[in-house]
Amino acid sequence: MIETVHGDAGERVVTFEGPATIPHVADAWTRLCAAVAEGDDLRIELSETTSADLSFIQLFEAARTACEQHGANLRLARPAEGALHDVLLRGGFLDGSDPARLQFWTHDGAVK
Repeated sequence: MIETVHGDAGERVVTFEGPATIPHVADAWTRLCAAVAEGDDLRIELSETTSADLSFIQLFEAARTACEQHGANLRLARPAEGALHDVLLRGGFLDGSDPARLQFWTHDGAVK
């Protein structure tokens, strides 16, 4: 399930619950594109996701780029943890080669 609400100061909060996996990525992409098009900064809430795969990691990486191109910011409400963190590690997204990516996913720029 995906819910989009307005947060504070022109920030949109997009909340993902349940599996963050390929069967759900099309709906997530549609919602994220709509939110990016609004031009607001985005905060992504993932604490209620139950599983994750590379499709969602790629989705958020693409969304980060799209937000940058539209002059908006995309951030996670809290650092990646659990299944999401495991997928990031296995996929090489936390190898330190991209400091901005590492900061986005961990909030402190360090691999845990």
